[in-house]
Amino acid sequence: MPEKRPHPEKTPPPKSRRRRRHRKKKNVAGRVFLVLLCLILLAFAAAALYYNSMLNHLDFADKSESLVSAGESLVEQVRADAESIRQAIQESGITGIQSGNRAQGEVKTSKNIVNVLLIGSDYRIPNTSDPGRADVTMLCSLNKKTGDIKLISFERGIMMDVPGVGTELLTHSFHYGGAELTTQLLRDYFLLDIAGYAHVDFDSFSALVNAVGGIDIELSEAEAWALGCPTGWNHMDGKTALSYCRLRSIDSNWGRIARQRTTVQAILNQVKDMNLSELNGLAETILPLIHTDLSKAEITSILLSAPKFLGATAEQMAVPDNNNQNCDFQYETDRLRAFLYG
Repeated sequence: MPEKRPHPEKTPPPKSRRRRRHRKKKNVAGRVFLVLLCLILLAFAAAALYYNSMLNHLDFADKSESLVSAGESLVEQVRADAESIRQAIQESGITGIQSGNRAQGEVKTSKNIVNVLLIGSDYRIPNTSDPGRADVTMLCSLNKKTGDIKLISFERGIMMDVPGVGTELLTHSFHYGGAELTTQLLRDYFLLDIAGYAHVDFDSFSALVNAVGGIDIELSEAEAWALGCPTGWNHMDGKTALSYCRLRSIDSNWGRIARQRTTVQAILNQVKDMNLSELNGLAETILPLIHTDLSKAEITSILLSAPKFLGATAEQMAVPDNNNQNCDFQYETDRLRAFLYG
């Protein structure tokens, strides 16, 4: 029987072959990484395009014209229908809150706080070129660091000097220069750092409330009687919510602006439990209803902090204080500064 020979030991491949195999593995890994990177970039690009297309649903203000020229243009239109407008103003029964000189000093700012003016305008006056009045002027202050929300209502009867017109009510500034003029007056008189405005009219507001599925409001006995609803909690559609926001016959305009802040809080409560798909559908519905002069960059900055604001309970105040029938701009500016910045 032939003698078994020991199995020869495997000799390692030459170094050159090992290097080629190593390079081949690196090349495969590199190609996989590049493919993954391209897919990630494509996903980000698609998301960015989709996000941009969503923002394009907003009705952005045309900033090509200056505020002054835009204001003068509207003043000319309004003056042409002055008699009709003055009659409508008198019939509205709005009385002015006496005020003095605008506040003096520097504008207070904070990198974490964004102030957006919410403007709700009423119906246009029929048979005139008047765009209506600012029925709601409410500052929404967002703290991007803490997620705190603060709501400040400005009583619409505050007297201010409207350029080219004279002393007028804050609510009437809207039909002389639109949302831009109303925003600028609040900046000037209260030294407010306002990033921009978001404006809706009555019809858009009703549609917005319907889009979130209606809102839950607790009515007092007097409110329930005036609206024809039961006392206590009511689920309101857009039409009823609008009537609630406009109600002042049972108390005063301070009561009304408090109801407006309650409505904003109710809308916040309604969206806090929505999932991503529901929020996406909501955005597609409500964005076309909103007219704004905020830039896409400013809106993006706010939206990046949006999860912090979901479920927040807003702190609230009114200007002037409802115990004060005069508006001392310096005093109110100091109140605002303490409330907004601490």
